[in-house]
Amino acid sequence: MKKTLAMILALVMVFSLVLTGCGADKSKEDTASNSNQKVELKFATWAGAQELKELQEIVDRLNSQSKEYKIEVMSIPSDYYVKIQTMIAGGTAPDLIWLSQEYIPAYASMGAILDITKFAQEDKSLDLSDFYEATLATAKYQDKLYGYPWISQPVIMYYNKKLFDEANIPYPTDDMTWEQFIEVGKKLTKDTDGDGKVDQYGFIVNGWPPIHLWLWTHGGDIINSEGKVVIDSKESIEGIKVLNDIINVDKITPSKAQIEAQGFGEQFKTGKIAMFMGGAADDFEKTIKDFEVGTAPIPHGVKKATFNWIASTVISSQTKNKEVAYKALRDLTKAFLDWKVVPPVKSKVDDIVKIRPDKKDAIPAIRKSMEFGRGFNNQIKQAEIDSIVWDNLYDPILRGEAKPEEAAKKTADKLRKLLGQ
Repeated sequence: MKKTLAMILALVMVFSLVLTGCGADKSKEDTASNSNQKVELKFATWAGAQELKELQEIVDRLNSQSKEYKIEVMSIPSDYYVKIQTMIAGGTAPDLIWLSQEYIPAYASMGAILDITKFAQEDKSLDLSDFYEATLATAKYQDKLYGYPWISQPVIMYYNKKLFDEANIPYPTDDMTWEQFIEVGKKLTKDTDGDGKVDQYGFIVNGWPPIHLWLWTHGGDIINSEGKVVIDSKESIEGIKVLNDIINVDKITPSKAQIEAQGFGEQFKTGKIAMFMGGAADDFEKTIKDFEVGTAPIPHGVKKATFNWIASTVISSQTKNKEVAYKALRDLTKAFLDWKVVPPVKSKVDDIVKIRPDKKDAIPAIRKSMEFGRGFNNQIKQAEIDSIVWDNLYDPILRGEAKPEEAAKKTADKLRKLLGQ
């Protein structure tokens, strides 16, 4: 988590260079649209080999259908954000860019990406009301729209049906509470070979899923929608206590040291973990052969919530033809809705089975999770925020080195100092 998000720390320095250079080629803008030539658009992605192959097929089809643009896919599977920031600083930014949700506030605030609000309002071919409200919200900054989501990954629960059956325990339901989750986890945490050591656990957590799940389901948050630090609120602390109980009191998960030595997802795949929280597109149903995998929404407290990782396609503010770039963005977005699991729109969720037949039985859990899933209340200083939360709260709780109230207060103090509150 820290590795992925820390890239934002370089943005302020990068964009201080950008703002002095943006618009230098204004006279060249829109020149291609006044000729019969197609506008060439570079599209930056983190697509790996297989994903790139599928993406290229989509782009080739769109290029053949369009009289206005030709999209060139740029695959940057490693050091993606470092390279994107370098291109932006050098005035050679791609026209279209994939951005994970946590990067949008920083890029938008520094003027690196285009506000598409007006384009979206005038475009009748793309129904914004079909997007789940929480998915579209991650592409906004200060009530302005900066891109279109193309993929969403709500966290859902995967469970080992074999272990539940052997223990004669009913499968998790859509209405499972955290208290019920812990009780089930305790029953499924066992020394199966009688050697005095636990070798089967009810659950596993190592920094994933995000700590926000426990806060949100208890009515709390790290930073609320108004940007106020609330991690030390009564509701947030209640959620942290539940997480601490799971790890350090009831001990239904392996220790962080055990996970570092034995792996995370691997332990679920090998039947050592009864319940696992992962993204909706995880392929456990297809790859696990030794037991049947079930799915359900994550447990709830006073409310239902889950983290939904969302990525959007945005337009660089350096693009030479904004109108054509928007048309390409729109066409890509429409095409992507039939490509990825989970599509970020309501009308396509039941079509997941056409894309991933192995997900047939997971559709009910995914649909419900999309309804109450959400992203973070992302801030410009999101990387610093995440680092503070990890260093002072999540990691110490995982290691059994912190008390919930004290860790929450320490974290809140540091966040308020960072944000000037």
